[in-house]
Amino acid sequence: MAVNDAGRQVILIVDDQAGNIALLSDILSDLGDIYFVVDSTQAYDKALELQPDVILLDIEMPQLNGFEVCQQLKNSPLTCDISVIFISALTEAEFEFNSLSYGAVDFIARPFNREICRLRVHNHLILQQQARALKLSQQQIYAEKQQLQVTLNSIGDAVIATDVDGCITFMNPIAERMAGWRASEAAGKHITDVMQLRDADSKQASTNPIMLALSEKRIVAMALNCELVNRNSAEAIPVEDSAAPIFDINGDMLGAIIVFHDVGQARALATKMSFLANHDQLTGLPNRVLLNDRIHQACRLAAMIDRQVGIILLDIDQFKYLNDSLGHQLGDALLLMLTKRLQTVLEPELTLARIGGDEFVLIYPDIAHIEQISILAQNILRVMRQPFDIEGKKYNMSLSMGISLFPTDSASEEELMRHADVALFKAKQEGRNRYCFFSEELGQRMLQRHQQEQHLRSAIEHNRLEVYFQPKVALGSGNVVGAEALVRIRSEDGNIISPAEFIPLAEETGLIVPLGKVVLIKSCQQAALWKNAGSILPVSVNIAAAQFTDPGLMGLIEQLLMECQLSPDLLELEVTETALIQDPERTAEILKKFRALGIRIAIDDFGTGYSSLSYLKRFKVDVLKIDMSFVKDMLQDKSDYEIVKTIISLGQSMNIELIAEGIETAAHQASLQELGCLYGQGYYYSKPLPPEQFIQYLQVGKH
Repeated sequence: MAVNDAGRQVILIVDDQAGNIALLSDILSDLGDIYFVVDSTQAYDKALELQPDVILLDIEMPQLNGFEVCQQLKNSPLTCDISVIFISALTEAEFEFNSLSYGAVDFIARPFNREICRLRVHNHLILQQQARALKLSQQQIYAEKQQLQVTLNSIGDAVIATDVDGCITFMNPIAERMAGWRASEAAGKHITDVMQLRDADSKQASTNPIMLALSEKRIVAMALNCELVNRNSAEAIPVEDSAAPIFDINGDMLGAIIVFHDVGQARALATKMSFLANHDQLTGLPNRVLLNDRIHQACRLAAMIDRQVGIILLDIDQFKYLNDSLGHQLGDALLLMLTKRLQTVLEPELTLARIGGDEFVLIYPDIAHIEQISILAQNILRVMRQPFDIEGKKYNMSLSMGISLFPTDSASEEELMRHADVALFKAKQEGRNRYCFFSEELGQRMLQRHQQEQHLRSAIEHNRLEVYFQPKVALGSGNVVGAEALVRIRSEDGNIISPAEFIPLAEETGLIVPLGKVVLIKSCQQAALWKNAGSILPVSVNIAAAQFTDPGLMGLIEQLLMECQLSPDLLELEVTETALIQDPERTAEILKKFRALGIRIAIDDFGTGYSSLSYLKRFKVDVLKIDMSFVKDMLQDKSDYEIVKTIISLGQSMNIELIAEGIETAAHQASLQELGCLYGQGYYYSKPLPPEQFIQYLQVGKH
């Protein structure tokens, strides 16, 4: 039986040895998607995230050993069903017995026998498939059982049967209780005598649907707004449902049956549910749903009559501290008292809503003069000066308020709320217990962002982007083996703008693709200049996710290589892990084309994204760049050191070139060399340099 390829199964390897991970990944690569964890303390979190079918768990690991990890997994209801297979070099029967006693399903000894290892994992993947199929069947059986149970429970409705003349032949207990008749008393009596129906509004008698069903030989629904009068209590019960004729095998009518039920509670519940859906449960004020509708109606009317709508966003100052220290019950009592006090200064046409624990919104429609809402805010502050009295104790509360006006400073309902929130933030910054109108601050920030976008767009269009280059160095010799291209923009005052300021904006606005195109062009042109000057040096260019999937990228690169007369091996594309896994099928196809062209591919910031051995093996990249966040602290942080060590071992085992980013000291260089990393870059060698300074660096070196 083969593992179902329609739904790829997941295998998680927990082992602190990169060699074991690489070997197991190779042995099991076609059985499912393979992931790994080298730090045993992260095994449970990774299992919780991935929910793998099988976990291959090494016993001898630092920090948490395999037995402790297995115990974590089996003690959690979220991971206890995952099949755990222990891995160990120890093969004694007693050791294997103890291993299985922890809840593992199997045991694989090292060194690995390829066929036995595959067969054992394969068998447990099949068992997991079968277990899922069994669980699904059980769920379906349970669902059918529940459906039947619900159907049976519905017979709790009242049921009355009559003969062809409308005389009663059967009443169930529910019908007896609702009509106020015993079945023995009602037997033989006409349905209209026992079941007294009337219109709930007019109180006039209603035609019993069973009589229409008998005369017209069809199903007849009960009249709307119908109620049944109980014979004993004279209580009127709202009822609804239908009547239907009964026929024998020859089609002759035998009588009719009516099924009905009390809808009084259902109608009351529907009314209550409608209220709860639109109102806050504690205060009874409109909630966010009703608030949005009221704002929409107010803005719509204001636009028609050329008036303004005001929004006051109110927040209780430091209410969380008060609520936590006094208890939620007292906090709720204070909220109710505050609500009542606010309502004392509100006109009927104003809407006060509660949208959060201590947040309220006040809608002021039809404002003729801005002073109206200002006066209201002052009145709210005035009534809040009086302390709240609960069981003889005084509690002081204050409010901060943010005010926004439509259409004066907000063009839409969404902006109205957003601007009120900005004004509230300003009120809190200024010391709380006050109100602030939405100022030009946000508008200025929005204008500044627009100006930055225009500046970026202009820099791209008018070729004002500058490309700096950071040397890539052989750690052993110090020789420059390549350069990474890094984009810069020069402001109008001549200062260099950091990429941290404009790259996120470029990605957000979609300008990252034309920006990346300019960088790619300038980088290839610079590599050609170096080559013509006698320095043949590969150049690495960062490619954003949107640029990587751009259909025109391949054609642009081919054109640049031809125009600049560059060999493809002098161009390296650096792509993040996140960009690669967005669409694995498409990524694999794109990478295949680049490899065919002879261009090298590097994974940038490796270790910070979605690291997966299966993806790494599938994509066949040329270079892994170890992220500087790990390199920077590797000498002080053991975890970072182990991560760097593992990445280097992984790269070596898969014959992938490794480059360490962020080398700042000689100690970094020495440690990386000792671990087997051959190349690196960082401020220890050089910061990113303009092309002319980069040439000087090539000539004189680091010192």
